[in-house]
Amino acid sequence: MSVPHYVAPCGSRPGRRSVLALLACAPLSALVGHDAVRAQTDVAILAVPGPRSSVSLPLELAVRLGLDKAEGLPIRLKFVGGGGVAIQELRSGNAEFGVFGLPAMLRANLTGQPRLMALASIDDLPLYTLVVRSDLRGQVRSVRDLRGRTLGVHSDSLSLRTTSHQVAEYLLQRSGVPLAGVKFIAAGQSWDTQSSMLVSRAVDATLCDEPFATRMESEGLAFRLFSTGSSEDVRSHPGLGFLRAVLIGRAPDNTKGSERAARAVAVVRRTLQWIASHSAAEMADALVMEGAERESFVSVARRFPRQYSADGKFSTQQLSETELFFRAVNADLPNLDTLRWPDMVQDRWAGRKP
Repeated sequence: MSVPHYVAPCGSRPGRRSVLALLACAPLSALVGHDAVRAQTDVAILAVPGPRSSVSLPLELAVRLGLDKAEGLPIRLKFVGGGGVAIQELRSGNAEFGVFGLPAMLRANLTGQPRLMALASIDDLPLYTLVVRSDLRGQVRSVRDLRGRTLGVHSDSLSLRTTSHQVAEYLLQRSGVPLAGVKFIAAGQSWDTQSSMLVSRAVDATLCDEPFATRMESEGLAFRLFSTGSSEDVRSHPGLGFLRAVLIGRAPDNTKGSERAARAVAVVRRTLQWIASHSAAEMADALVMEGAERESFVSVARRFPRQYSADGKFSTQQLSETELFFRAVNADLPNLDTLRWPDMVQDRWAGRKP
């Protein structure tokens, strides 16, 4: 079983990955021969929030099982703190593809260049969960009680609103809480960053992914206040069935770019088919999960069997939900009327369904 590729941050502190970090910072030509350098140009760097988040797990699985290489596109995962950072990586050319929420991509396309394009659906059911520190159980009983408090979102930027930030704003607005009445803090999108924010009391509440929310509850760090996975919670909140995790890239501008985009979609579809045909326990085994991490993952996978798409196809209904949500939370964008789906969703490789 192969070990996942990843891009280590340059200048990271010494530790068990320090050698890999140094290799990542060194010039490639100094480490390998010229033939190997040419081969490395075929590797696709993919920016994804994580590690071990619901968004990154399918990609981690693809690399660990070698499904990327089987489709002729070796992938190197670059873990980032949220969709906003992934967008910056794509725009700067530091990543060829990314996986994050479609609402984040839509806002990025309406506020800057270059334009990004959705290539395949990864999630079928968004699982955003708003959790509150356990010591505030008697003080925070509803979203309305978050007024005057600190709320963690994946990454925080005035120009690049992540999907989690947009969900947080949506819930606050519908609960009558002015956005100026809440302090937003970037809490990252990994277990280490999000749990440490709660333990240190840097945030009063945080909007996080599964399986982190379930693990936070089981370890007594937080209790859940709202979840997009709960039919009861979303019943009075139209639009929260939006498209969560999407394979995204820059619009292919040549034949080679289109071929690589097609291969990236093939990797995603092959991985989703593997997930659909294996149990949660088998996926946990493949990802070498243990202890609390494994227990929370298996629990979530069994409770929400339709979390991941089975085929990567875009759903017309889900795209409509996404537009409904996006327009509701971004009504102040001056160029909102320029939003055009055909320009932002490329379904020639993944396909479309009702």
